[in-house]
Amino acid sequence: MINLLLCCIIFSINITPKNIFWDHYTIVPPLGRIKSLVTSPLYVFAISDNYLLMFDKQNLIIKKTIHFDQDIDLVGYDQQYNDLWIISTSGIIRFTIASYNVSEYPVVTEVDRFGIGQDYLYLDGVQDYSLNKRTGEVKIINSFPGNLVWYKKTTGADIKNYTFLTPYYYFDELEESQAPFHQFPITAIYDDGMYLYVGTDRYGILKYNKVSWQKQRVIYGPLDSEIRKAKKFDNNIYFISSLGLSYYPAGADNWKYQRFTYEIADVLPFNNYFIVSFGSRISRASGGVIFTISNFSTNILCLSQDKKYLYVGTNSGLFKIAKEANIPMPFGPDQYAVYVVYPMDNEIFVGSETGFYKYNRELNKWLKEMSFGVKDIVELKGALYLLGVNNQVIKYQNIHKDSADIDTSWFLLPYFNIYDIDTDDKVLYCASYAGINYYDPDNELYNVIYNLPRIKYDYVFVVDNSILAVSNKNIYSLPIEYRD
Repeated sequence: MINLLLCCIIFSINITPKNIFWDHYTIVPPLGRIKSLVTSPLYVFAISDNYLLMFDKQNLIIKKTIHFDQDIDLVGYDQQYNDLWIISTSGIIRFTIASYNVSEYPVVTEVDRFGIGQDYLYLDGVQDYSLNKRTGEVKIINSFPGNLVWYKKTTGADIKNYTFLTPYYYFDELEESQAPFHQFPITAIYDDGMYLYVGTDRYGILKYNKVSWQKQRVIYGPLDSEIRKAKKFDNNIYFISSLGLSYYPAGADNWKYQRFTYEIADVLPFNNYFIVSFGSRISRASGGVIFTISNFSTNILCLSQDKKYLYVGTNSGLFKIAKEANIPMPFGPDQYAVYVVYPMDNEIFVGSETGFYKYNRELNKWLKEMSFGVKDIVELKGALYLLGVNNQVIKYQNIHKDSADIDTSWFLLPYFNIYDIDTDDKVLYCASYAGINYYDPDNELYNVIYNLPRIKYDYVFVVDNSILAVSNKNIYSLPIEYRD
């Protein structure tokens, strides 16, 4: 019998959040590939890509998300200790559900299944091991004892035991995809006696009642976490990625999405359908059908609208399209790229690569307000805050007079490397290279939000009293009550 002394050492593993029990933020996981499923009396656990997801067993609402910095493949539940055991590429991970403690035993072997006994964990792989759950001692063994609870990777043969799941893959609903016949295979199953839990590759999780065979589907996140653009309309956030459009309607239990054949660049929700742009084309997406509205000579960069017109910013200027027609008309700034259009009751503000412009609706007149390139605009306490193409914020105050002359004032805020801005009507939130900060216009001071990781963020939004911060890897959600 060989005693693997090195494997008796418990190593820490890099996870996010770092301190699950004390960190107040949560991670919004992408809709990934489910590798393994298991349940406890209170929770459903799923491994989705490299995320461990914890769902409330009664309503399947997601409670916790933990992201691992390595591949994880198989999860099992230890009823005696109320722990999870997870197989990773570098060892065996023990996750204590009550305290969220995470430890790793570096037993490196290819494992197809493992069994949980009263005092030991047993690994069935290229080499067979036992792991003492109290001391961490690991030994090579030749046989397994009886009365073990086994957990194994799901195979095709396991799935075919449930003939009612034929043909063993799913299709998007007609309103969810422009490619409705794409197959999303079953990748994991777990049968707890009363319910069958089914995991898929990018279609979500399904729960089947084995008496009535009724099913419940959980779409637990956006299509993927590599967000290329994000927009907010009516307190809903729309995430644009290479796989399509993802959004979480207010008051809904599940994420919704729309997959597209082409990579879309921007979106506008309109009545019961979406207006989307990809390349140099604008189209209307309704259910599984897409209709072309208009074509342009250069790529489209942004979309906006008011009651009468659709505004289109392109690489070669700004255009408008009457909503009852499909013909684009040049409007205002031309020749250069237009990044943002912000319509208001009396004016329309436009940010381009060469300047910031204002259109007076009553006078039918354009004015160039400043020569700084602007890529985003938000409104807060009677002022506009502009994000420059140089990643600096500009405070702009529009002062109206009775005459045709309009006096304006603006100044640069003393902070650089800001990549996105949003507001909750009280403060200005800034996504920066070193975390999320907020600017308080009352005292004119910046404040750091220490309850979010101090990393680079590309986008920030405020919705449903929570701050959503988007990085190149994860989407973080923090209740505003933990901002300070």
